[in-house]
Amino acid sequence: MSSVPNHRSGAGVSVSGLALPTSSHTAKEILQQPELWRVTAERMARGANRWAAPVRRSRAVALTGSGSSEFVAACAQAGVQRGLGKTAVAVGSGEALLRVKDVLPVERPLLVVSFARSGNSPESYGVVKTLLDQDDAIEHLILTCNPEGRVVSQWAAGHPRVVVETLDERSCDKSLVMTSSFTCLALAGLSLGYLDRPSEYLAGSAAAADIAEEVLGRWAERIEELARRPFSRMIALGSGPQFGAAREAALKMLEMTDGRVVTFAETALGFRHGPMCALRDDALLLAFLSADATIRAYQLDLLREIRRKNLGNAVIAVGPDPAVDKLLGDEDLAVTIPQLGELPDDFAALTNVVVGQLLGFFRCLEEGLSPDQPAETGAISRVVSDFTIHQSK
Repeated sequence: MSSVPNHRSGAGVSVSGLALPTSSHTAKEILQQPELWRVTAERMARGANRWAAPVRRSRAVALTGSGSSEFVAACAQAGVQRGLGKTAVAVGSGEALLRVKDVLPVERPLLVVSFARSGNSPESYGVVKTLLDQDDAIEHLILTCNPEGRVVSQWAAGHPRVVVETLDERSCDKSLVMTSSFTCLALAGLSLGYLDRPSEYLAGSAAAADIAEEVLGRWAERIEELARRPFSRMIALGSGPQFGAAREAALKMLEMTDGRVVTFAETALGFRHGPMCALRDDALLLAFLSADATIRAYQLDLLREIRRKNLGNAVIAVGPDPAVDKLLGDEDLAVTIPQLGELPDDFAALTNVVVGQLLGFFRCLEEGLSPDQPAETGAISRVVSDFTIHQSK
């Protein structure tokens, strides 16, 4: 596997044969995910007594976060709604802060679940504080990776309407971009949907971890080859929880190339309604395929159309069906993992995000950027700078 000399130090860290530079926090944080998923699942299942009561009391659930944490909410939403049998929505924390009455469910009591890597961003604190002040019928569950974050210091000591659950400290990524923090938070959020089925949750988490190890060990070199091809835009496709994964994969590529590769995410059926025109010769298409045979049939129809029209630079399709390989060209890549066919899309979304992380990581190296701090322009930072929280008048 090729590397960039100024990012390699020592022997490197490896999982299932994949070696990445030890000097990179990002590499370590990508590689540690299978282990941390098992740890996170055990932690959430074992600690359910701390957060189960507000989940059971609620008539609806709002999952919130900003940036990648909003996409965490999108990955977990379907599993939470299906598992609890009550309305669950994924809402950006910023929109919840600005338009609370328009975007949150009207049912009360309501549980707001906030996802936060650091717990120090203005929205992480501001949305909880504002809702606590405005609505006594809303309870809060804060899932965070940072035991020293602002939300922890403010509310972990005890508030009658706030529960704080802190994940393993290793999930608090040091890199600019969220990798293991993203997937661990999504897995933690998904546990709400398995409140009464902890053994099923643990089994799904373990299966996802096994598949992630296969992605890292078996497919990384092929993904690197695609990442180093000449393209200046990337489009990610997915449906349901996989759309949350697609949005995160698109953001990872955008962040890790400092905006040099322009990206967006879409659904398979939505792609035909205009966005397909972006699939030009300089575009890479990343498609996450569902385990559901009916959903996947629509997605495969789209891939057939794309190849018939000879659109794009290359296609990477991730899914359980080996027949996908026959739809693609010699320059494309089918990441075929049959075990994905036995895994609900909620869990598969996490394994697919790992593919997006690897694409972003290797493209970052190809661009000559530092994976831990690729933002040479200074446009973005690990934690969003503080800004004024304006009170409603």
